[in-house]
Amino acid sequence: MVNQRRFSLSFVVFFPLVLFIVVMLVTTKNYYDAVNRYIDTEYSRIDRALTRGIKVLTALDYSFTNYSNFANPLSEEHNSIVKGNICYIWPIDVLLLENVYSDGLPAVDVDYMIVGEKSLCQAGTKINKLAEQKAGFAPSLSFLHDIESHIVGIHYIDKRGYVISSPDKYAKNFTKELWSTLKARPFWQKTAQDKVNITLAGPGPMLDSMEGQIISLTVPIYEKGVHQGVLSIDFDVDALLTTSENLVGKLHLVSNFQTIPEDAVRIQPIEKERLSANHSIYYEYNSWSEIKNLTFFEKYSIMVAVFIYVLSTVVLFYVNMHTERRYFKDLAARDPMTGLLNRRGMQAVWRNKMTKKNVALAVFDIDNFKTINDTYGHDVGDSAIQLVAKCIRDNIRHSDVASRFGGEEFILAIYDEDIEGMKHILERVKKAIDERSRRVTKNGFTVSGGVVFSSASKAESFDELFKAADEKLYEAKSTGKNKICY
Repeated sequence: MVNQRRFSLSFVVFFPLVLFIVVMLVTTKNYYDAVNRYIDTEYSRIDRALTRGIKVLTALDYSFTNYSNFANPLSEEHNSIVKGNICYIWPIDVLLLENVYSDGLPAVDVDYMIVGEKSLCQAGTKINKLAEQKAGFAPSLSFLHDIESHIVGIHYIDKRGYVISSPDKYAKNFTKELWSTLKARPFWQKTAQDKVNITLAGPGPMLDSMEGQIISLTVPIYEKGVHQGVLSIDFDVDALLTTSENLVGKLHLVSNFQTIPEDAVRIQPIEKERLSANHSIYYEYNSWSEIKNLTFFEKYSIMVAVFIYVLSTVVLFYVNMHTERRYFKDLAARDPMTGLLNRRGMQAVWRNKMTKKNVALAVFDIDNFKTINDTYGHDVGDSAIQLVAKCIRDNIRHSDVASRFGGEEFILAIYDEDIEGMKHILERVKKAIDERSRRVTKNGFTVSGGVVFSSASKAESFDELFKAADEKLYEAKSTGKNKICY
């Protein structure tokens, strides 16, 4: 008898594994979606930063182009020094802090420097007068350069030989050699040629540091249709692209003329109105880093997946063990040849059977079974036993019980309130055996039976009823066989 109710070993192993994989796939998908949302958030932040930079630059462009904000002579409110044929001019702090034009507003320290050719430090020279026209805007540059942590400087570079820069550290690193190459650089050429748009240039190295890079938003300054210089806002690339702790990978901003690496994902061109840019942003993807980040941020989901795997495996093993135990217990209570209950099984069912109906305990025995074995062999004898068992199963109800106690002897327990109904079932069993027996032997064979009846009100044991039924069987055998005695 094969146990069909147990789970196969492969099912016990692979079904929990499939559940684990499904949960992990869902977890990975959630992490993937979360990473994309974080990247979208960072891209939006960078877009807003560039938008604010464009607005600031547009406002400064309008002021520089349309107004001349004459300051007092540079020598009155500024310090100056000449080093290496370069003039450096910076505000006198005390005067700025006590400026009478503040109208009582809190004093604000400013940080800028004007640097240019040597003649810039000489009052009355052409370049000195030109710088005085724009020097009035220098405090505005100082107020604006640190409104965002990623803005590291705002500069006005005049082609006639001077620079206004805030903060002053940019100008402090300005040299004559740098000035001689500045107007030949691509950003200057591109900015000067585009009168309509703001130009995004870089990334390039910072002047005041050996480390770090900047990108610049630049716009040309024209006066009466003549190009005079360039206004620039510098962004610290590292500060601009620094991501939240939710992202393990880094963001990169590159020129489209650069080769984008293979580990770049979510490549997005920078496109904004009035911005001339050949740049893209991408997210640097590293599989191992993402797996570690997934493990950290989704640790509870992974713990749930492991718990489901372990629990389902344990449950399936337990179900299998319970099924196996029940199967072998059932197997021990059944006759292996016929599948009917054996003596132990019959007695166990009898003890546990709770009914208020009458019971008929019948004992059937194959007539002349030894002759069948001697004439046709034990194989045919076994077939005869199996045929009787099948006829019994086919003609009794689910509420009835059948068993084989060994040899050719079969015991049936029929439950019903009507004695005649129980007799009808037993006669039906005998008739079926008589009709089908010719399938086993040419002349067929018969069975004899002994039956006793008992009611639920009587406290008769199985052994007592079995003994009485066996006596009725003996009566049937001794009075001609092929009959049922009640």
